[in-house]
Amino acid sequence: MKPMAILKNENGALMILITVMFLVLLTVISIAASRTSTVETMIAGNEYAYQRCFYNAEGAIMQAVDSLDTEVNPKDEIPAWMGEDYSEINDDTVFTYWEEEAGTGEVIPQTAKVDTAGSELLAVHLGVLPGNSLDMSKPTKHAFSIYGRCEKDGLVVLTVGYNNAYK
Repeated sequence: MKPMAILKNENGALMILITVMFLVLLTVISIAASRTSTVETMIAGNEYAYQRCFYNAEGAIMQAVDSLDTEVNPKDEIPAWMGEDYSEINDDTVFTYWEEEAGTGEVIPQTAKVDTAGSELLAVHLGVLPGNSLDMSKPTKHAFSIYGRCEKDGLVVLTVGYNNAYK
């Protein structure tokens, strides 16, 4: 065969064209899969950070509940991390207490033991629950709003209502 005849022979040209198109299609699919997996990894990382922050804020609340059960009696002296006026500390104003410098406010948020770097707690004593007996020898039920906060790779603030009887 002459060299010019080989160049003019089109046998197999379609196979090469289909192979190139198939490789381009596989490249596009692999790039799309790579980007999707990157986004899914970022979503999983954000979810992990949120869950960690949520559980740290919940741990701060549990620390406050434990203190209210074992150490604090609102009939005696209340701790620095607890306020007594719900009109001052509520869901709308609680953020101002965390933004202030330590010691400048009436109520000072306490660092939580679960995460000393980013979790804090504070509470509001709402007073004696209505319907309690006026007999001072019986326990009285007190109501509290407890706030837990975690600020680490985001911000989570939780609020829990809590009641306890004190003698």
